[in-house]
Amino acid sequence: MSEESRERLKTKEQRKNPGGALNNTWAQAHIGAPSSGCLVNIGSVVIVVVILLLIRSCSN
Repeated sequence: MSEESRERLKTKEQRKNPGGALNNTWAQAHIGAPSSGCLVNIGSVVIVVVILLLIRSCSN
């Protein structure tokens, strides 16, 4: 499967299931897989920042 068709399928699935974008982002952040999508990269950074803020607030 080519990269273009994979991205097309991802986009189609995200339209049907908006929560799938978060699941995809979380999975890629968890396994460390880079992605070419800007939204996925931003989502990964946001998840990491939120986790760091949770750890910091719980430790105080």
